[in-house]
Amino acid sequence: MPQKRVLTKSSDGRWRKIIKGKAVYFGKVNPKGVNRSYKESEGRYFEYVAQAEVYQPIRVEISKLTIADFAEKFLQHEFNRYERKEICPSRFAKIKSTTIDFVEQSGHDIPLDSLNELMLSDYRDYTLSCPKSKCSKKKISIWTAKSRLDVIKYMIKWGYKHALIDQMPRNMDGYSRVQLPQPTIKRFSREEIYLLYDTANDRMKTFIVLALNCGFGQTDISNLRVGEIDLKEGRIIRKRSKTGVECQFALWPLTVKLLKEHGNMDGKPGDRVFVSRSGQRLVHEQYVDDVLKKTDCVRLAFMRLMKSLDIPQDRGFYALRKTAACEIERIDPMVTEMYLGHSERGLKRHYAERDWARLDEAIMELFPALLNIGITSCES
Repeated sequence: MPQKRVLTKSSDGRWRKIIKGKAVYFGKVNPKGVNRSYKESEGRYFEYVAQAEVYQPIRVEISKLTIADFAEKFLQHEFNRYERKEICPSRFAKIKSTTIDFVEQSGHDIPLDSLNELMLSDYRDYTLSCPKSKCSKKKISIWTAKSRLDVIKYMIKWGYKHALIDQMPRNMDGYSRVQLPQPTIKRFSREEIYLLYDTANDRMKTFIVLALNCGFGQTDISNLRVGEIDLKEGRIIRKRSKTGVECQFALWPLTVKLLKEHGNMDGKPGDRVFVSRSGQRLVHEQYVDDVLKKTDCVRLAFMRLMKSLDIPQDRGFYALRKTAACEIERIDPMVTEMYLGHSERGLKRHYAERDWARLDEAIMELFPALLNIGITSCES
């Protein structure tokens, strides 16, 4: 234990540091291993400081700005957004890798005022050729190419908004407009769902049923809180993790039974229903030392289950959500967007409430269509 502590204990039992007037937490105090938990948290704090130092503001006269300087200022802005949790770690990692790629293709020392429509068009052509990824060494997909162009368009507009670019390039309107092929929806057959459910352990059974009943992905399951579930009414009301859109789901009797038996339903309203054996989040990502680190216990367990059953691993856990959505579309196309937790388009969201009762009916019809297992024994 260091002689002079960097971190202090908070009232709720966590190691913390006051940074710029705000409390930042770095881990829980373990009563059985105080020294060890402190050292681990202290290490995370020093990682935090080192990461922040990488993105300290640079000051350059606008007239002398190079494309590399401009990209650095842009990344500082995006890193600050990441620290404020306005964007997720994977989003920041994508923005950074794309920005670096753009600078390498355009030239580090090229003056920013030399950036013109032709240079941007050259980068667009290069990206749409789907070059090899530096990480996987495989050619990127056309969807990845489009997302890179979206980032560059966003960066140029940011520079114009902040007066770093004097004039908006004339080819920005359609810069990231790309004709994409019709996506192939990967889903499971009813027989595969039966096989997965029958073979899975009780915890994975619960995850599978939540994915089908509520259209949950791995992150939704990881972020599910006790206070979002009403077992008495058989209902989940929460904001979807990815979109922040409020969703309501009527629960099957089987879903209620599994949640009672295998979820942490005795916890406080803010507690997670499911955590790992070590008490950590099931799905977690963070950006540390210029590396995006991801943990997804749900996906890994599900892939092990599929492998044990010799089911082709060309689909993942998220395909359960897609399978159920396809069936919902068949039952009642008017409620598919509600089931998926997508935002209402246009002005409709300001004038009309969603018909949750209609979605309830479709969800209850979904059960026998996909997973008519043990319904008589699970009725409350």
